[in-house]
Amino acid sequence: MKNYSSYLILVSLVFLTIACTKTGLNRKESELVMSKGAYELMELFVIGHTSDSILLREKARPFSKKDITSESVMHLKKRILATVKNPENLGVGIAAPQVGVSAQMIYVQRLDKEGEPFEIYFNPEIVEFGDSMKVGVEGCLSVPGYRGKVKRSQNIVLNFLDSLGVQQSEKINGFTAVIFQHEIDHINGTLYFDHVNDGFEGLELETN
Repeated sequence: MKNYSSYLILVSLVFLTIACTKTGLNRKESELVMSKGAYELMELFVIGHTSDSILLREKARPFSKKDITSESVMHLKKRILATVKNPENLGVGIAAPQVGVSAQMIYVQRLDKEGEPFEIYFNPEIVEFGDSMKVGVEGCLSVPGYRGKVKRSQNIVLNFLDSLGVQQSEKINGFTAVIFQHEIDHINGTLYFDHVNDGFEGLELETN
């Protein structure tokens, strides 16, 4: 009986490990992404909707190299880019959870590069924060109509997988570093007003 109990515990641990190591998009997310054509806008998830808020507070799943080259992820890349570049609701960055996909993928507009291109990052992780800090005003596509003052590091070191699934590392400075911190917060279930002294109550209504 003791050996049988040990076997059951071992099997349970294996299944738990598998459940905790799921990567990429799940079936529901893949269906959502593929429901419309490439470059079709995706609906933004906003904090004011209960079901949206629950997803926005989740810790997003990582990607494997195989996930990154899948058809659904390739399609997602096009649709999420179109969404963040929508002239009617323009952003400088976006994370997959903001369009209903709880996975570790972000787009950031590289304001520090010639042409200010939008670039994609998988499993982004800040491994070093610089000592130089600055308070700046932030807004968010998922918190429409509000803005708040947030203190962020002006220098970071970022580890990530690129669009081919290759591990990369980069030092990033200035406002672009702030964008990365904001978007990486999203894949960790954090929103920028969590950094504001009075939380959501400390935000100001946008005037334009």
